[in-house]
Amino acid sequence: MPTDLLPISILREGLTALAIPATQWLLEAFGVYLVELKRWSRIHNLTAITEDADIVRRHFLDSLLYLRCLPPDARSVIDVGSGAGFPGIPMKLVRPELSLCLLEPTGKKVAFLRHMVATLSLPNVTVLQGRVEDIPVIPGGTYDAAVVRSLFSVDAFLTKTAALVKPRGVMLLSKGKGYEKELIGLNTDALHVEQLTIPTTDIQRFIITATMSA
Repeated sequence: MPTDLLPISILREGLTALAIPATQWLLEAFGVYLVELKRWSRIHNLTAITEDADIVRRHFLDSLLYLRCLPPDARSVIDVGSGAGFPGIPMKLVRPELSLCLLEPTGKKVAFLRHMVATLSLPNVTVLQGRVEDIPVIPGGTYDAAVVRSLFSVDAFLTKTAALVKPRGVMLLSKGKGYEKELIGLNTDALHVEQLTIPTTDIQRFIITATMSA
């Protein structure tokens, strides 16, 4: 665990705010994640966020907001452009029953993802190096949900990932303020926007959900 007690208390408070049990195992797992993220970032520059408290808030708790919009019966998730594992790995730590694919084009980040999957002993996690355009398309889709953190515009994300998602599956995209301009020209009747706040902060997120037709 990090030696500074402040991030641990922030994580515990944030988990409680999200109605997630702050078990000792979960706190320790996030502690290992934090330590390894900082250690690798000193060499590979995985994240520009370096303060422990900011990592907890802006990476871990931010990622867990997706669980508020993920259908409870979803079992397979692809994290598109996973980077250092956000939001996929935090989601997996809280929902261990998920089958997770972490898709990332950058080699050093792929190496880190594989390291974290092994270090945290995460079952049913696949790490793929490539772009979303490289993923083979299976008729009827492969995943119950596709998630991404602001990597694409709303239109691009929906266009690129729709073929990967099963009927009645969802595509979840997190945006900050000003997201509305990305919806211009889109069929917003097919989209649902939920406004959430990262726990222990006043930072707002807008998770845009598109549900595939049956």
